Parts: sequence; C-alpha cells; structure tokens
Amino acid sequence: MSFYSAFATYYEVIFPFSETVYAFLRRCLPSSGVVLDVGCGTGHYAGQLAADGFAAVGVDLDAAMIAYAQEHYPQAAFQRLNMLDIAALGQTFDAIFCIGNTAAHLTQAQFAHFLDAGRRSLTPGGVWIVQVMNWDYVLTQPAVTFPVMTAGDATFYREYRDISEQQVTFHTRLMVGNVAVFEDATPLYPLRSADIRAAHTRVGFTPLAHFANYAGHPFNPTAFSANLFVFTREI
Repeated sequence: MSFYSAFATYYEVIFPFSETVYAFLRRCLPSSGVVLDVGCGTGHYAGQLAADGFAAVGVDLDAAMIAYAQEHYPQAAFQRLNMLDIAALGQTFDAIFCIGNTAAHLTQAQFAHFLDAGRRSLTPGGVWIVQVMNWDYVLTQPAVTFPVMTAGDATFYREYRDISEQQVTFHTRLMVGNVAVFEDATPLYPLRSADIRAAHTRVGFTPLAHFANYAGHPFNPTAFSANLFVFTREI
C-alpha cells in the first residue's frame, strides 16, 4: 500500500479544504469552463469548483484517493490516471492546476513531458497553475523539518533529507494515537525557479505571476515557502 492510500482516510483532516487556496484559484481561473485538477487527492477543490458551476475533472494516481473523491464529491468527474498521461483524457481544458507539490514527484525529463502534455490539453489562452516547494531555499539546507501537523488524534510528520540538486528524500510518518499508521521515504526531484520558468517557456507557456503562497506574497528564493506559478498558454 502506498503512503497516499494509507493517508486517504486522514487527508481531509490533516489537509482540510482551504478557503485561501480556493480563493486564489477563483482569482486566477476563468469565471467558467472546463477545469482539470492534476493530483487531485481526495478531490475537495475539484468538488467545490463543480459545485460552483465549473465542469471539473480531477485525476490522481492513487486509487484510494479517487474512490474517496468519487464518493464525497459526485458533481465532479474523477479518474485514476498518471499525471504524465493527461493527454489521454482526450479533451481540452480552459484551466489546469497542479498544486500540493505534486509535480515534484516527476524527474526533470518527466516534468518536461508533463508540461508538453499540459500545453496540448489546454485551450489557447488558458490558465496553467503549478505549485511546488521553494526548492531554491531547500537546496541550501542540510535538511528541512516541517511543522508537525495535528488534528484530533492524528499527527503528521514531514522532513526532507539527503538534499541534493538531483534528488531529495521526503520522509513522512502518520501517527494515530500511539500507532504508526504509515511511515515512508519517497524521492522528490527539485527544480529551481529559473529552471521551472525556462521549462515552461520552452513548450509555449507565458508566465503571468509568481508567488510564495496562496495569499499572494512575493516569492523570495531565500525563505521557506511554496513556489507558486501562474502561466497561460500562448495563442
């Protein structure tokens, strides 16, 4: 069982729907249309977009996450799918977003493939949003420990170790009471901001905005933060 399958039951507790994230999405997305959430997890953002009148589609590789999304947010369409295969959906979208550091699971070559597939799946002038960690900062550190997250009797620990330009090991541990529900070490593939921007430009995206978080604070490569880009597909 993957970490994400084990985590599906607790995901909405540890990472609940964020009004700040959703407000950001609504500011950046078109007022209506077809929207794709890549790496949708348990589906709460795609579900809310569907409730607000969008034709919302969510894809995730983990079967447990998709099953949860289908049960709890039936207004949206969910499908188990590798993010590298979004072109296989056979439709175009007015906006595509990939948040939650999902894209960091891709190697540099896979990331380039993902961007190409995303561009082909996006309508000309459509909006593309991608959020990863601020790897510019992380790559200057020997290790990075995240604040411990607690909700009820669940406690979630996260840490980056073995940090290099090629790969970072993402250590996670989910405790419920005194029981370790899951413990894992997953490779992530860091890309600095300049490399992310350049990779997008090569396949035909135009940058619109760059933020440190969903509140819209300016990006600072020397601070612990998210790395949040908004692009549009060139017409």
